[in-house]
Amino acid sequence: MSIVSFAVSEDNPVTKKTVEAQLNKLGVSLLPGEEDEFHKFLAAAHETARSVEAMCDYKPQTDLVRFPRKNVQSILGKDALGAWVYKFDLQDTNENHGPLAGVSICIKDCIGIASIPQVMGTDCWDPWVPSADATVVTRLLEAGAKIVGTSNCEQLCAFTGSHTSCLGNVHNPYLHGHSAGGSSSGSAALVAANEADMALGADQGGSIRIPAAMCGLVGLKPTFGLVPYTGITSNEYTLDHVGPMTKTVEQNVTLLQVLAGSDLLDDRQSAVPLNVNFEFKEPRKLTIGILKEAFEAPFLDEAMKQKVFSAIDKFREVGYNVVEVSIPMHAQAPELWSVIERVSGLHSRLGHASGRRLYSDPEFFKHTNGLGDKFFSKAPVNVRNSIINGLYFEENFPGIFAKATNLVLKLQSEYNKALSEVDLLVLPTTPFCAPQHGPREGLPTERVKSTFGVNINTCPFNLSGHPALSLPIGFLPCKTSPSQKLPVGMQVVGKHFDESTIYTAAFAWEQHFDWRLN
Repeated sequence: MSIVSFAVSEDNPVTKKTVEAQLNKLGVSLLPGEEDEFHKFLAAAHETARSVEAMCDYKPQTDLVRFPRKNVQSILGKDALGAWVYKFDLQDTNENHGPLAGVSICIKDCIGIASIPQVMGTDCWDPWVPSADATVVTRLLEAGAKIVGTSNCEQLCAFTGSHTSCLGNVHNPYLHGHSAGGSSSGSAALVAANEADMALGADQGGSIRIPAAMCGLVGLKPTFGLVPYTGITSNEYTLDHVGPMTKTVEQNVTLLQVLAGSDLLDDRQSAVPLNVNFEFKEPRKLTIGILKEAFEAPFLDEAMKQKVFSAIDKFREVGYNVVEVSIPMHAQAPELWSVIERVSGLHSRLGHASGRRLYSDPEFFKHTNGLGDKFFSKAPVNVRNSIINGLYFEENFPGIFAKATNLVLKLQSEYNKALSEVDLLVLPTTPFCAPQHGPREGLPTERVKSTFGVNINTCPFNLSGHPALSLPIGFLPCKTSPSQKLPVGMQVVGKHFDESTIYTAAFAWEQHFDWRLN
């Protein structure tokens, strides 16, 4: 056992009752005669923690001189789409002719921007202020981008609709009152409405791809770890991805090229080189695999199924081979995702740091830890349900998190096996087009049922870490207003770190067919 020192200051608050209180949390007790010893141990541990607390923190450096935050305006969802949080001017003061020079970009409001309050769609706590820019923000600025503001997102980045943010609903630019998808709802709405050229989203179960599909954008969840998550608020470490949301495939490639590569701060990136290059591969006859089980998923509308099949047929017109692929475990993947998201995500939602080698802003954990009923009563239905599920699983199914994680390894191998036989997998991004916003009040089921099943074909690839892109392929009639049409997307999935093949196929499809006419 490691004891740094037994020296105890006069104001050390630890008593024997303090030790007893810790034991009561677990319902255990010490052996007779051990009380004095463990009091001494805990008092010494308090001194160690206090010493670490007093040390100067290590933070990524943010150059506020070169990259000043100017003209900061508090919008807080009061714009027509409900999509902006803050607007500001943030760009390089040096002459910059980088690949994103002059490009306007909005940033999902869970991605840290120093000195800009972060709401994260929630009133479970007051807005907090990141002390450093996320790595992806720094990379955008160094590439010449103009960051024009932060975009509204769903409460705690944990919903696939767009009606839970404490700042108000985010509306689909194609039909007011309908979902923009979530949780990167504001990012998708602003790019689709031409209020920003590009956007960053974060994706733990489909939160880039779902809003991209519902708003007619190209949205990529990169290979796990390809883009550093440093400085971004986490929902669950093994599911976290950040990526580009754009109008075209070519723009997506340009943005990913700027974002990708190790920053040596995020342990999700252990297999990622410092520099990564993406390019469209030479035209060649790819083999496209139709993922059979994805078209048998619950909640999948027949119209959506036929729309995606029609889009897949266009790959044949491009000259690609198209075959059917069966991966039975794909149907079980959402269950694994639910267990992992609930058990592991429980701790981050309760404000507990995890033992990982990555940069985390300690001010966030101080700001959000121990909020108790204040947090729980204000949290949306899905977050409260996730917490209850997570607590129940830990108590009643010990080892289930480990088993689910083991099965993820099997899931990865099943996808890898299929992708050794075909170049890409294709499947629907969402089971239906953008629904009407659900109600903000009422019974829990009524408030969330519009999103039931929406991430059933997206969350599996957060588990497996394979890159997955949603490509807009046309429109379907709105269910409640058939004269109105809403965008839909097709998901294209590739091998780990093979975004180039995804882009090659998506670009070929895009160049041959105008999705707006389909």
